[in-house]
Amino acid sequence: MSLRLQLVLLFTAVLAATLLVATALGLRIGQRSVEDEIRKRTAELASATTLALKHAGNDDQQLSEELAAIIRMHRGVLRAELARQAALGIDADFTAARITPSGIVFSRWRGPATRLIGEVIDDPDEGRALRVVAPFNDARGAKARLVLLASLAEGERLVAAERKALLWVAVGASLFLLIAFWILLGRILVRRVSALEGAMRAVEGGQLDVAVPAQGGDEIAYLARGFNRMLTQIRGFNAELRHKIEEATAELTRKNRDLEELNELLVAARRDLTSKERLAALGQLAGTIAHELGNPLNSLSGHLQLLARRPDLSQPVKAQADLLKAEVERMTQIIRRFLDQTRGFTPAAETVQLAPLVDEALDLTLGTEARAKIQIAREVEDGTVRTDPGLVRHLLTNLMANAVDAMPNGGKLEVQARQDGREVVLRVADTGSGMAPEVKRHIFEPFYTTKADGKGTGLGLAICKEIARALKGRIDVESEPGKGSVFTVRFPAEMVAAA
Repeated sequence: MSLRLQLVLLFTAVLAATLLVATALGLRIGQRSVEDEIRKRTAELASATTLALKHAGNDDQQLSEELAAIIRMHRGVLRAELARQAALGIDADFTAARITPSGIVFSRWRGPATRLIGEVIDDPDEGRALRVVAPFNDARGAKARLVLLASLAEGERLVAAERKALLWVAVGASLFLLIAFWILLGRILVRRVSALEGAMRAVEGGQLDVAVPAQGGDEIAYLARGFNRMLTQIRGFNAELRHKIEEATAELTRKNRDLEELNELLVAARRDLTSKERLAALGQLAGTIAHELGNPLNSLSGHLQLLARRPDLSQPVKAQADLLKAEVERMTQIIRRFLDQTRGFTPAAETVQLAPLVDEALDLTLGTEARAKIQIAREVEDGTVRTDPGLVRHLLTNLMANAVDAMPNGGKLEVQARQDGREVVLRVADTGSGMAPEVKRHIFEPFYTTKADGKGTGLGLAICKEIARALKGRIDVESEPGKGSVFTVRFPAEMVAAA
């Protein structure tokens, strides 16, 4: 049940009780007023009648008829009784005449009446009526008494009509007051409570930018102002909490970024450590292999040389001996080069020009067959730098060889060498197939290769990275699948000798 309906029912009960009590009191007062008015009129009639009878004759029949004529002119009088002393000096003996609309009845009556009396009685014949007793002295000086019995029916009819009118007035007033109360209650209470309830529902749904009208000085206005203050505090708390969350989120993001950078550095350090461990192990293995194979190969080379010098050796055999000697020398060079690649790099600074280093690397890398299908774009600045020419040549040779391998069907090889301030910038670009991001992440790791078995060891770019590091520089790669690759090396133009 709604608050509005409860208040209306309570108001209806109070209004009904109030109207019931007021109607009962009004009817009671009205009834008494009517009876008082009838009593007053009857008393006045009795006084006027006694005055008229006082100057009339002394004959009972004549007095009675005159009294009957007076009574007939007043419809409210039901009957009258006239009593006189039968003889002077005898107070208790009266002759009485009872006058009714149907006639006059004479009788004897005992007992005097000394004052005017008016009272409501229950008459056996007429029912509830007003009885007025008026004593007087007649024309001969004898004591007399006039009794008038007035009807209260007219008064009761007036009271009944008044009761009916009051009932209709009460019903009409009740309906009017109920409707007015319903409307005023809606304007004063229900509408404002509904606005407060709607604001609460909005806040429950997460909408905090609402406000409840708080005009007036009643309890609802006080409640609305308190609700608005509470919302203001909640908005302030939310803003402060949001600010703290944003600060905490930013701090957490910064720490996560730092952690990611540390993880990347850790992974890179671990990868470098793994690379160094692999290179160190490979260096030990290469040293062992070179030592174990070097002596037999040297011995074999010496015997082949002696065999080739014999004069009695036929030409075909001598040719085969020369071929074997060349193969032995090639095997020795391979072992020596492999050993050089795995041995630690210790740069020796010299003043050199960049252009000859680039040209030597091109000559070592690109033979006649490769130059026939690969277009070379060379862009080298004149000038001298102080660095290790052997390491730079080795670095360029590996990068160019890697570029040539990336273009088996031909393409364009771009080689740039220039000074950028205090740095030397070497750039080797190809138009090969490029690299995927996953490949690019591991391209500088030892023994990592995308070439077919027997086509590469996966050491070339790893050695390039070690050479760049030995030169106090760095190497970067840019590559996308289908767009080729660009390797850029930067190192100081003036190498400072190690202390």
